[in-house]
Formats: sequence, C-alpha cells, structure tokens
Amino acid sequence: MRAVDLLRAASRQGIERLKSFNPRKSLKNRQTRTDGILLNTMPKSGSVYIQKSLTKILSCEALNVGNSYALIDQIDVRDIKKLVGSGYVAQNHLAPSLENLQVLQHFNLKMVLHLRDPRQALLSWIHHLDWISAGNRASDNLLYCIPRPQLDYFESSLASKINWQIKNYLPQLITWVSQWIAIADAKTIPVLITHQEELRTNETALFDSILEFYDLTFDYVLPNLPRTIAATHYRLADPTEWKRVFAPDQKAQAASLIPLSLRRRFSWE
Repeated sequence: MRAVDLLRAASRQGIERLKSFNPRKSLKNRQTRTDGILLNTMPKSGSVYIQKSLTKILSCEALNVGNSYALIDQIDVRDIKKLVGSGYVAQNHLAPSLENLQVLQHFNLKMVLHLRDPRQALLSWIHHLDWISAGNRASDNLLYCIPRPQLDYFESSLASKINWQIKNYLPQLITWVSQWIAIADAKTIPVLITHQEELRTNETALFDSILEFYDLTFDYVLPNLPRTIAATHYRLADPTEWKRVFAPDQKAQAASLIPLSLRRRFSWE
C-alpha cells in the first residue's frame, strides 16, 4: 500500500476515533472574558500576524501552549493552565489528538481553527523552510518538521521541492485539516473556523468574528502591523500564487489528495 493510501486510511480511522471521543455526556463551556484566546492554525496561514494583532487589540501577551512541532503539536498542561483565567493569546499548530482534546475539554476551552488552501500553504511552507534554515539541512529548526527534508533538498529546484512536499507534507496537512473539521462538525469542543482569505478581503470582519466568539465586544482600531517576514512571518496574501507556480501534473496530484468535500466547502477548487 502506498504511503498516501496509508495516510488516508489513518485519517479515516482517526476521524472515527475523534468523533466517538466524549469523556463527558454534556459539554458546558465556561469560557469567560478573562480567559485567553486559543488560535489553532494551519502553518503559513497568517498565524503570527493574527496573534500579534490580537495582542495589540487586547493589550495582552502572546503564549505558546505546545511543543512547537508542526501539525503534531501537543498541549503542555502547565502552559494551557496559564491560558485559563488569563488575557493571553495562544497560537499553535495543535494535533487533532485525543490527548489534546482531553485537555481542551477538561478546561472547557474554545478554539479558533484557522485554515488556508493547502496548496498555497504548501508553497509558503517551502519558502518558510528556506528562510528558517538558511538553506542548511543541519539547522535545528528543521527538527520540528516531520519528515526533515532529504539531503539534497535545499540544492534542488523549486519544482523539485514542490514535488517532495506534495509527496511528504501535503498528505499530513490534509489529514490534519480533515480531523479538525470532523471535531468541529461533531461539536466535540466549541470551534470557530476562520480562513486566511479573510485577511485579504475583510480583515476587520475576521477579528470581529474572533472577538465575538470569545464574547469580547468593544471598539478597537486595527493595528495594521508590518506585513513582512521579519515582523510577522507574512510573505504573500495571494491565494492564487500556487496556480502560477505549480506545473499541471503537480496541480493534479495535489488536487487528488484534497477530499472533494473540503474543496467544495472552502472553495478550494
């Protein structure tokens, strides 16, 4: 069986496990205005920009509640306890794991699930790896990526990097999205789904929806932070860049990995 088929099978099994996960028969959310905001974001979806903007809007500090591993980030109980009854804004790429769900349900926390077209996220991820590693495969920063790029990865062309990431990273990303969507639809925990496209089309509406989700209603001014890699990890907000960069066979292969239900639901056509 191919690696992609194994990942798809694991995703289906994972979704069924997550749907059936219910340590309590009733979910009573006790989120209050004093609790922090939890952003669970797809890598390279404007995550840092959103977190830093919210800390400016709310005049609070940022928090990391996990181990920082891309897509398999596990919550640290000591850190998540800081979020309860606090004004922090936490941002992570949390895994849709039973362990994380258990923690979130124990503390009755809400979560914002922030997404982007996986193909554009993958292209931005390629540029991000180049930046954080400075093209050095021995960089410690790459230890947070599974799998770490192959030996000649950084010497290869952009097209070769795209091929490698479609094969090795995109299936993991799709599994991550599918399992979190299943959790949101099953209402296992309260989840607000937002999309990177909103940063480009209506930034105010995006932040309004997050604040309203956390019962925070007040007048504010958008911080309008610098949209740069150095300041906010912000590269491009162009949702169609991948269409110009991917070769026809890469477009077809990537599309085949994304379930039709997700493509239709989020207009990832």
